[in-house]
Amino acid sequence: MRSPRAMSTPTPTPSPLQTAAIAATCAVLMAAVGAVTEGWERGPRLAVLAVSAFVLAALGTWRARAATRRECERLIRQGDEARSLRDAVMDITPVGFAYFDRDLKYVHVNAALAAMNGLPVDAHLGRHVTEVLPALGTALAPRLTRALETDSPLQDVSLQVETPAAPGEARFWFGSYSRVRGAGGAVLGVIASLSEVTERMRAEASLQEHEGRLDVLTRSLPDYLWGGKLRKGVLRDFYCTPVIERTTGYPLSAFTRTGVDGAPAPLWLEMIHPEDRARYRGCVEGLAPGTEAEVEHRLICADGRVRWVSSRAAASGMDAQGAVHLGCVVTDITDRRLAEDLRQRLHDSFRRSATEWRRTFDAVSSPLLVLSADGIIHRLNDAARALFRESDPSGQPLASTVGAPPWSSAGPLVDELRATHGSASRQVHDAESGRTWELAAAWVDEVDSEDARIILVGTEITRLLELQAHVRRSETMAAMGAIVAGVAHEVRNPLFSISAVVDAVEATFGTKPELQPYLEVLRGEVRRLTHLTQELFEYGRPARGEWTDGAVGSVVADALSACELARDKAAVTLRRELAEGLPPVRMDARRLFHVFRNVVENAVQHSPQGSTVSVTAQAVEEAGRPWVRCTIHDGGPGFRSEDLPHVFEPFFSKRRGGTGLGLSIVQRILEEHQGRIRLSNHPQGGAEVTILLPALTPAADAGSTLKSQAS
Repeated sequence: MRSPRAMSTPTPTPSPLQTAAIAATCAVLMAAVGAVTEGWERGPRLAVLAVSAFVLAALGTWRARAATRRECERLIRQGDEARSLRDAVMDITPVGFAYFDRDLKYVHVNAALAAMNGLPVDAHLGRHVTEVLPALGTALAPRLTRALETDSPLQDVSLQVETPAAPGEARFWFGSYSRVRGAGGAVLGVIASLSEVTERMRAEASLQEHEGRLDVLTRSLPDYLWGGKLRKGVLRDFYCTPVIERTTGYPLSAFTRTGVDGAPAPLWLEMIHPEDRARYRGCVEGLAPGTEAEVEHRLICADGRVRWVSSRAAASGMDAQGAVHLGCVVTDITDRRLAEDLRQRLHDSFRRSATEWRRTFDAVSSPLLVLSADGIIHRLNDAARALFRESDPSGQPLASTVGAPPWSSAGPLVDELRATHGSASRQVHDAESGRTWELAAAWVDEVDSEDARIILVGTEITRLLELQAHVRRSETMAAMGAIVAGVAHEVRNPLFSISAVVDAVEATFGTKPELQPYLEVLRGEVRRLTHLTQELFEYGRPARGEWTDGAVGSVVADALSACELARDKAAVTLRRELAEGLPPVRMDARRLFHVFRNVVENAVQHSPQGSTVSVTAQAVEEAGRPWVRCTIHDGGPGFRSEDLPHVFEPFFSKRRGGTGLGLSIVQRILEEHQGRIRLSNHPQGGAEVTILLPALTPAADAGSTLKSQAS
């Protein structure tokens, strides 16, 4: 800003040193001229001296003016440089500057102020302050007038106007005003500096608003906050929000009376439960910079009640003084802890009840399934799970349990329950395992629930049906045995007489050739009737035998040896494949020999010449039990499907000359051994007879040995 002294350039005058130098120079020259003209006449000498003096005076004057001109040029150059520096400084400063004369007209304006006003610099110069911006000029004029009347600078922050730079928006200004005096002390004008503080004022207003909101929020929240600075593990500059009164019951003043260096009041730590105090201090006061921690602990309130709270603390980074700013939010969690304790007790109770229910459910020996209304398996007990061969079908539809009897046959029963919403039962049989089940199902509507359940119970009745069939067969066989035994006894004596008569006739008339055919017929019929009588006796014989534990391989080998004559007669091949290490079975070797001999002879008799009858024996496991399985496969035509239901009936035979008692006797003997027999046709042709004998486990084997020794 150019001052009034710099408004006109002053005329420089020679300095005293310069004047003295010029005078000395002139004196020396005049002395030199006087010395040279000392012998001259007075007239010429005076003329020379006068001319010399004039010349010296002219030279002195010229020299003085030249020095004065150079000094003026230097001063003008310095003034221009000063004005350039001033203008540069004023143009780059962000503060607005303006110089007014005593009439309050703009003399100089910098670029910052022109931008603040929203007008170019030329629009200000020479115009009154109220002409440029009426609103701003009206506010500035009284302030500038007061500044012209005092030497003390004036300042104010209450200037609020609207400028063209931001139309429609009030702006805030900070003003500083100072009057300017000339060299003689006259007042030349006033300098004004204006800084826009709109953003600062808005920030302060916003900060005040946010502080108000924060105060409302902290008072309305159920949590209280505290904070401070952590220096070397010691808390200082402690503060807390008033909500602490509501949580602890202590007045806020009990916490605002801090100790030395701003340490919290002793109550801040004393109200923490003694059992939680060390854990709390280790978690909060040991917090590392830039980390967070949360700890649940108890507070002892003013009325003696103990409440659970959660303190979540966060630490800032370390500042220049080595302190860490610490803030903590304390939340009352008493209700949550009580609810959690109650929920835990209920959970433990439910878990115990569920465990007891599961144990009871699994303790039921009958397989149980709980299905949803759409047939999805919801729950099953251990007995039912065992039928799925160690796979868990939970969450799968019942229809997907293919190959898991009896559940794979329960679909129609479940469909019936969906329609009736009642109860139903059905008997199903699995041909592969030979097991029969009684399935019972019931529709259950749960109370206060839209989800219905289907309870499916399976009871295996295979053994029951076998016992019933055995009882029926036993009753039939007992009745038939009594009849057969009586018939055989009555037939035996006449057969003996007929045989004796045939022997007598042959001894008396044996030389006559014409009688030989008749005698052969008679002997054949007698043999047939004798064989029938023997089988009738075998069929009706009571089940008394000599029971031993041993491998079935030796019995099969003996039976095959006994069939060698029939084998040679039929021209077939006997092939046996008996696995080594077969488990022992409980058996009557004599009667079991009759079984294998009968079955192998039937296979040989039904096989064409050149075919093979194979006999195999191996250890297997079926229906969860160990067995010794013997299979006899012949090369004959096989069984007719219409004959299979009747093959075990007494006197049923399709072989000429057969009695129809062979398989009936075989079945009876196997029942005595608790075994099974199955008849089928082999996929590659021929009949296949499968004999199953229960294998003895090591425990059962030891028990039977001890029993035998005891007997």
